[in-house]
Amino acid sequence: MSLYITWSSLSVAQEPGTPNMLAIQGVHFLVSLLLGAVLILARKPISRWLTPQEADVSASSATLIAVGAALIGIGYLAAGLVTLGTHYARLETVGAASPDSLWRGGLSIASGIMLFASSVGIGRLWLRLRAL
Repeated sequence: MSLYITWSSLSVAQEPGTPNMLAIQGVHFLVSLLLGAVLILARKPISRWLTPQEADVSASSATLIAVGAALIGIGYLAAGLVTLGTHYARLETVGAASPDSLWRGGLSIASGIMLFASSVGIGRLWLRLRAL
């Protein structure tokens, strides 16, 4: 969403001597994509690191996926709250703020709530997909 808003928004016009916002958002998107791929591909080493062999407690991959989805949901929720807070603070101090930050914050909060609420279902879906 941030990449699209930056790409299509007139309010993020490129001024000479300022950082290229499209490049910054592109790097953010690619880093997030890379982190997601690493977490999926390295799930077994990560689960072995989180639950050592000498521990009496063993966590299934569905449980770890559910916990990961819940934590990512909390991260999106927190980022959305910060974005909305920044939007309203800018409205009060400057008197004008871009509606892009309102949409970005709202979408981030909605995504975070959805991920957190469906984290157990995501873990079960992962098990079913692995069984195929």
